[in-house]
Amino acid sequence: MRRWVVYTAGFLFVGIIGIGGTIYWKYEPSHHFQQVTLPVLSKPAVSTETTTTIAARKEESEPTVQPSTQAPTKVVKAFNVLLLGIDARGDEDSRSDVIMVLHIMPDLRKVNIISIPRDSRVQVEGVGYTKINHAHLVGEMKGGNEKGTQEALQTVSDFLDVPINYYMKTNFKGFEDFIDTIGGVNVEVKNDIYLLHSQTTLPKGMQHIDGKLALSLARERYAFPDGDFGRQTEQSQILKNVAQEVLRPEHIGEIASLLTKVKKDIVDTNFQDSDIISLAWLFKGMTSEDFTTMQIPGHSGYELDPLTQLRLYFWIPDLDKVKEISSTLLKN
Repeated sequence: MRRWVVYTAGFLFVGIIGIGGTIYWKYEPSHHFQQVTLPVLSKPAVSTETTTTIAARKEESEPTVQPSTQAPTKVVKAFNVLLLGIDARGDEDSRSDVIMVLHIMPDLRKVNIISIPRDSRVQVEGVGYTKINHAHLVGEMKGGNEKGTQEALQTVSDFLDVPINYYMKTNFKGFEDFIDTIGGVNVEVKNDIYLLHSQTTLPKGMQHIDGKLALSLARERYAFPDGDFGRQTEQSQILKNVAQEVLRPEHIGEIASLLTKVKKDIVDTNFQDSDIISLAWLFKGMTSEDFTTMQIPGHSGYELDPLTQLRLYFWIPDLDKVKEISSTLLKN
């Protein structure tokens, strides 16, 4: 009898180890994204680097030492994700109220976040120089929601001169509902903030807020001294904290139902369920030092908008600095 118990325990132990290994291999970020074929949803229509420049840079970077006989180290692929928060409720035509690009490096467990002001003056194909948040609307007018996504992807890809591999798009209602599903999110408020959309003041300090307040904070910009840049900082904080909240111990048993909720609240994404689990795992073990956040530099100005035929406020990007940011934070 004792021998049977020992054998049974041994088999159970081996089984648990095997299941654990399978889960680790399937979902651990560096393993998971090494196995998948990264999609390329958009790439720059015209690269800012010529073939000659690329060849010269490659030649400079190549070592002159003799080739090693050792097998090369397998590098886990980094990839770019476009996050879009659209301002529609229901089936309305919509602009992009939140535009962020994440450069995710699973092997390093690091993420670079580039926030693009919605008023940035960029070139949209077939339109000319207009606000970047108009791109989604322009696409929708051509062919509905899918075309809106494609237009936004291509516009961001052209502007930053990088390919985009994945995207996640949500609207106001979906964002608010998901925050409530996970029981709210923690945010650190540096100074008292009056949130215009909810007509509520968030006091200074660490606060636990529900979906309505999280949405108000993500949309607020007039309460910050630096306007839209302050809003982008809060958006980045909310994004990081939501990802970490999903994998709190009390939520581990709810991953399957949370995935269903994610798919319901997110308007559109090309991420698979396994990708989302792997990304949540990645964010869970990260600290603030593992995130690099950058906002698009430039200056304020007023220009004629080809869509409205009115002179509108724009954030006019410093293209030289944008190129530098793309090279250092989105291509390594």
